[in-house]
Amino acid sequence: MKQIISLEHNKFEFSKAGGEVFLSKMDEINWDNATFLVCIVETQNEWLVPLIIKFYNSQGDYLQVHIGAIPQTEVVVGFPLSALDAQNVFLPRTPGKLKTLVSGTKISKSEITRISIGTCPNYQSQSFNIKEIYLDSEEPNYLLPEKKLVDAYGQDKTRDWQGKTKKEEELLAYLQSQLGKKSDFPAEWSKYGGWRKRQFKGTGFFRTEHDGQRWWLVDPEGYAFWSAGIDCVRPEVQGLLDGIEEFYEWLPDKSKEFEDMYYKDEKGMHYVDFSLANLIRAYGEEYKGSWIEMTTDRMKQWRFNTIGNWSSLDFIKEANIPYVLPLKGFPSTEKTIFRDFPDAFSQEYKAGAVNFAKQLEEYNEDPYMVGYFLTNEPLWAFAGDINLAEELMEKKETLDSKFVFIEKMKEKYKNDIQAFNKSWNVNLQQFEDLLIPMKSPSTCSKQAKLDLEDFTKELIYQYTKVVCDAVKEIDEHHLNLGMRYAWISTENIFEGSKLFDVFTLNNYSMVPNETDITDVSKKSGLPVLIGEFHFGAIDVGLPSTGLKGVTTQAERAKAYRYYIENAAAMSNLIGTHYFTLNDQAVLGRFDGENFQIGVVDICHRPYEDFVDGITVAHERIYSVASGLESPYSERAKEIPRIGF
Repeated sequence: MKQIISLEHNKFEFSKAGGEVFLSKMDEINWDNATFLVCIVETQNEWLVPLIIKFYNSQGDYLQVHIGAIPQTEVVVGFPLSALDAQNVFLPRTPGKLKTLVSGTKISKSEITRISIGTCPNYQSQSFNIKEIYLDSEEPNYLLPEKKLVDAYGQDKTRDWQGKTKKEEELLAYLQSQLGKKSDFPAEWSKYGGWRKRQFKGTGFFRTEHDGQRWWLVDPEGYAFWSAGIDCVRPEVQGLLDGIEEFYEWLPDKSKEFEDMYYKDEKGMHYVDFSLANLIRAYGEEYKGSWIEMTTDRMKQWRFNTIGNWSSLDFIKEANIPYVLPLKGFPSTEKTIFRDFPDAFSQEYKAGAVNFAKQLEEYNEDPYMVGYFLTNEPLWAFAGDINLAEELMEKKETLDSKFVFIEKMKEKYKNDIQAFNKSWNVNLQQFEDLLIPMKSPSTCSKQAKLDLEDFTKELIYQYTKVVCDAVKEIDEHHLNLGMRYAWISTENIFEGSKLFDVFTLNNYSMVPNETDITDVSKKSGLPVLIGEFHFGAIDVGLPSTGLKGVTTQAERAKAYRYYIENAAAMSNLIGTHYFTLNDQAVLGRFDGENFQIGVVDICHRPYEDFVDGITVAHERIYSVASGLESPYSERAKEIPRIGF
């Protein structure tokens, strides 16, 4: 049943600094039968303006929802109130909606005392109209206006910029001119991209070494190697199709010529790929091989010596450039402890790890493989200093990890339930009563909190060890590059990290913080690799800069040089991998990201100013890493990020 929430006005305006406005008449809201909060919104800005809704409780804690909507288009947004439990960080897309990010404190409907609507800092003042906001017992219909937003080449139809492809003849002539080139690495680099001026012992595979001054990767021939990589080296740029077909100016039928530009994922979602369509136009049936030829030349010309995560396996097989491998299907369990954190002490998890590791068998003897990543940005770690043991004890389900915890409590308290009761300030009849769900057990006593924190560390260590043991059993040659954590959200992340060979984290900043990198290396005992970073600009045809923004492609070049050369000068860093080769789709990928972060646009044209900065930086990495030259010192001018 629809329940309108009254608004004092429909237009919301904020300065560059962002802000929030609280809804009034909260006492009139009846949450009983509500399952969705629905908002009909139209942002007025050319670039992405996120709508932020916050649900507060009486203590001032809140759950925060970032919602992206296609700019200057009236969009129906439905937020499922079941997501107030904070178990899901990212919510599925619906027509017209881009990315949705949930963060903060879990909260129940009955605890909500205030709701605010607002936005975050941006490059310019921000405004949006909210036509209506209401609660409903059913998911809304996501009706959209009839308008064309994307041209025949996958570009933003509503904007113009220097370098935009205007005609098919222009597209074809350019792409056909990119074949037949045969670039190679500089003469002072090895065939793997290592530095011939510094040699260690070669083992036939990549490894790590600390030379007394700094950490290095070492290539199979024994040469010092610093990994300048790029993620997602693949021809595909998939954009969501479901529900927004009318926004595209041109969609061919799914005939043989263009059938590859359509894609359906395992969840049944449909996508369209203008990147592939543009290659098919230029190269016909041979487009895959032509793209591999063009991109191999470009990577060597731009001095990238590593093919990063989520790249084309066909490209990896043909390019003869070192690469990293993202393992697929990180083991889970039917019943999880929190988000994607599995029942780590279960036989189910161990068996899953054994099967997971088998995918390494075909890569066992490949010298071009630097190493493998176990997973990327586990969602449980987004929650900060989460007490996983408390989450375990609150579960109604019976998990194997609960039995392990009970045995550890028996051992610690010498099987004396009265000693346990006194320490925890509870009144249990037997230790097995811990199988009964407990609400907020860490608040029972100071010792209860300590016991739960200690078991949280054991859970994370077990989670790490089971998988690391399994992959090492299959592949003893290649480097275990770790979990690619989004950031150091809790010190507990380091539990088990010494089982990796390299500690990888993603680092979206204008430059890595050397103190932080040193701290990570010290606590893990390992060299550090940065798995992702990027910079986007607002001078070309996408509405989002990504997580770090500047104004122009020339400023992106400065930002890249400053980042990578200063990273190379840090003794505990052994590489950085840029995210990504291609711009994202203008109407968003599977989760709604539509960032201007590529080295090339949707028509495969490089951003020349940006490429110039990339190439210069890469040609200097070894002289900077060895201390022969100082790193680039000119900072780009950062603007508030547009997108999330």
